[in-house]
Amino acid sequence: MIFESVVVDVLNRFLGDYVVNLDRSQLKLGIWGGDALLKNLEIKENALSQLDLPFKVRAGHIGRLELKIPWTDIYTKSVEATLDGVYLLIVPTASIKFDAEKEEKQLQEARQRELQRIEETKLKAAEQENPKLEKQDTFVEKLVTQVIKNLQVKISNIHVRYEDHITNPNCPLSFGVSLKNLSLQTADNNWEPTLLDEHSKLFFKLVQLNNLFAYWNVNSVLFSNHSADEARRCLESSMEIRPSVPVSHDFIFRPISANAKLRMNPRSDVDFSSPKVDLMVNLSEVAIELNKPQYISILELLGSVDMMSRNLPYRKYRPEVHVHGNAHIWWKYVITGILEVDVKPHLHMWSWKHIRCHRKSVKCYKDLYKTKITSKKANEELLKQLEGKEKSLDIFNITLARQQAEVEASKAGLRIYRPGMKMEEEASQGWLSWMWNWGGEAETQTKEVKTGTLDELLTVNEKAKLYTAIGYSETAANPNLPKNFEDMKVNFHMERLSVSIKDKKDKNEIIKLTVGELKSTLTQRPGAQAIKVTAQLSLFEVTGLATKKPAPTLLSSRKAATGAGTPLLCILFETNPLDGSANQRLHAESQPLEIIYDA
Repeated sequence: MIFESVVVDVLNRFLGDYVVNLDRSQLKLGIWGGDALLKNLEIKENALSQLDLPFKVRAGHIGRLELKIPWTDIYTKSVEATLDGVYLLIVPTASIKFDAEKEEKQLQEARQRELQRIEETKLKAAEQENPKLEKQDTFVEKLVTQVIKNLQVKISNIHVRYEDHITNPNCPLSFGVSLKNLSLQTADNNWEPTLLDEHSKLFFKLVQLNNLFAYWNVNSVLFSNHSADEARRCLESSMEIRPSVPVSHDFIFRPISANAKLRMNPRSDVDFSSPKVDLMVNLSEVAIELNKPQYISILELLGSVDMMSRNLPYRKYRPEVHVHGNAHIWWKYVITGILEVDVKPHLHMWSWKHIRCHRKSVKCYKDLYKTKITSKKANEELLKQLEGKEKSLDIFNITLARQQAEVEASKAGLRIYRPGMKMEEEASQGWLSWMWNWGGEAETQTKEVKTGTLDELLTVNEKAKLYTAIGYSETAANPNLPKNFEDMKVNFHMERLSVSIKDKKDKNEIIKLTVGELKSTLTQRPGAQAIKVTAQLSLFEVTGLATKKPAPTLLSSRKAATGAGTPLLCILFETNPLDGSANQRLHAESQPLEIIYDA
């Protein structure tokens, strides 16, 4: 079936960009067998290259990745995905010794990813021009709904940490994010974890998040000074936050836990009794802290990142000795870097010799690519020649040459073969047909490009079974939705939010802001092209610096409250309200605040 191939392709492409020496054949066998288990995967050094930041992975490890897919009964049984033990240690690129061969290999990998992204974008644009694909939007939505309905996800022990001794060598910094557990489970209508009930009209998902926190350490101990295995063990041990273990982190926000309840109506196109998506998010308490050393360190890093990005082109010429006592070496580095990166390339670029060589290289690449796309299967020699040309040309010229090759092939009436696209076979014509066309006016035959649609990939029985399982019909027309039908509804509730500003981490707060009982709701009514956003706040308080006396209250809503249960602030914004009295409505209601001046 198509699903096995899609899963294998997605995993290969995703993991292949980030994992070292991925065994694709074993992954394929595992997926097709219904149970794929990958252990102790090493993350590539250039895994963050797409972020366009001067950072690299010093040590990266994935403990376990497991997929259980019941291919024999995928429509009713659960798909289980487990990810455990992801530890990532990130450092500035400048802290890793320059290796010309490795840098060139990583550069070519990034270039190929960008070229692949451009080709996929072109393919999607071509598909959007096909009117036959409009009905597949509803089909894809229902297929995604069916996958979510049967999906169980468990993510645990995630720790991503950045360390930097380049920004300030006298005061190294580290910051990171850690997650203990995140799970997505099927539940019943009482929100108790259970097995999937295939006869239920609605399905329920319970999301649990435990022990998520972020920290920023100033004058930190660096794990990157150790070997990769030792660094991973340090990352693993440092994410444990227990009362019996002294905390070694300066938190940006302290460990939080949350839960979300998702209720979905897969038949919302005909059943208007409940929203298509109804999400309720509950957050207990969020405590954000920031002290003066952390603030200074953040500003230093932001400035340093800009300088490190500027320095990347000159990195290969940078000496590995201190500036003091080696001034002549550093002056040579400055002169060589400017000449080799900024001056010589510009002079060489506009020389007639280079222009002639460049045009010849682009034309050669265009001809080779034209041969590739007009061949059912390109030979190894042709692929090697293309790869060689792609190493010397930039992405712009490669994309331009490919576009020219495709235009020339189309004008010549040649058949173009692309991954994911399928050409209709030409109808063979006999002698009588040839003579008829020769004697009269030949009919214009258009060659139609067809994508790999379900009609081609699935048999009639497989397609019928799939449509029945996900509740999709090709002939069913979309009904006019009632104006009062809420297609999407999102509720957010946070019990408490506190923001503390300190001079030092072991000192009292200079100022502390507390927000209590924050509630927000977002609803969407597509039948009236309307949205509605509400927000409600019950408590707002600001306290100052506590000296010998308790912390003074500078601003408070406690004493000025008008009555029990009355919210402090209510805001409502709505477009196209049901009563039709306006196109847009904004309503705000506030209770008084008590403001106290403390000298």
